[in-house]
Amino acid sequence: MIQVGTVWTYIFAPNVNNKVAGKWIYEGSAGLFRDLSPQLNKLADQGKINMAKFANKNPRHDPCPYIKHSVLCVYTHIPRDEKVRQIIKDELGLWSDIYKTEEQSNREWRPGGVHFEQYARYWKNKRGFL
Repeated sequence: MIQVGTVWTYIFAPNVNNKVAGKWIYEGSAGLFRDLSPQLNKLADQGKINMAKFANKNPRHDPCPYIKHSVLCVYTHIPRDEKVRQIIKDELGLWSDIYKTEEQSNREWRPGGVHFEQYARYWKNKRGFL
C-alpha cells in the first residue's frame, strides 16, 4: 500500500510489522523514488520488503531544505539484512552501503545529534529562532 504524506511517501506490506531493526538508505531524487514507488509497492505486496519510505522534497513542506537530495529508506527486521539490500539491487537497480539502526537514527535526531543540530542551525539562521 502506498500512502503519500506531506513530507514522506510510505510503502507498506499488507501485514506490515512496524518492529524494525533499521534501514538501508539510498540517496537520489524524489522524482526517481516516486517513479519507483509502484515497483516498491509490488515488492511489499509480494512480501519481499516490509516497509519503505522516501522524502517527497516538496518545497512548501520540506523540513530539511538544506539537504538537496531525497532519501529512500528500506526497513529491515534483521540488522544489515543483506537479503533486502540484494532484492533492491536486483529489482530496482539501486545499491547502498549506508545502513542505520533505529537507535542510531533516533540518536542523530535528538538534541546534540548531528541531524538535530543541522536542522536547528538552519532554521535558527533562517528565522532568527528555532
